[in-house]
Amino acid sequence: MRKLRVVLLVSVSCSVPMLGQTDKAELFGGYSFERIAPGCGSNYRCGSADPGPATNLNGWTASVTGYFYKSLGISAQFTGNYNGTAALSSSTVHRYSYQFGPAYAFRMRSARIFAHALFGGVTQGSSADQALSYSAFIWSVGGGLDFKASSRISIRPVQLDYERQRVSLVPTPTVGVNGLRYSAGIVLNF
Repeated sequence: MRKLRVVLLVSVSCSVPMLGQTDKAELFGGYSFERIAPGCGSNYRCGSADPGPATNLNGWTASVTGYFYKSLGISAQFTGNYNGTAALSSSTVHRYSYQFGPAYAFRMRSARIFAHALFGGVTQGSSADQALSYSAFIWSVGGGLDFKASSRISIRPVQLDYERQRVSLVPTPTVGVNGLRYSAGIVLNF
């Protein structure tokens, strides 16, 4: 996990000079709602043999994207989500993720549609149940829609990301975990 963090940090650091060449970057921040469904198999479908209920988490998301060639860019996304449901009884859960990857934007006059594929890590902790705590590799694909409010500010009413990770939960074997994240917020354009 430590080597992955070093590789991702070096990759992002090397891409920063490209941001200065194009003068096209965006900074996004806003609300995040995440729904995690544990126990989904390799076929990406959750059956009746799930080891636990789906969990809803509320929190924040922030990302920076630099476009280095027309509409093609590199994105870094960071999230923090916290348990707000009774699915895990008295346990509170917090999840932090960091992901990096390519992004593509289709620009129109007053709107922009974008898509990205992100790869990175997720760390989850639990206050009462250590079996719910883990660190794992996570990947996600998704996209969204931005509407221009001014030359420098856009509104992002929707960003949807499908997440996938494999987690070793004690005492169960490694299970696939599907997630869906909805985000909305403000985009600053540079």
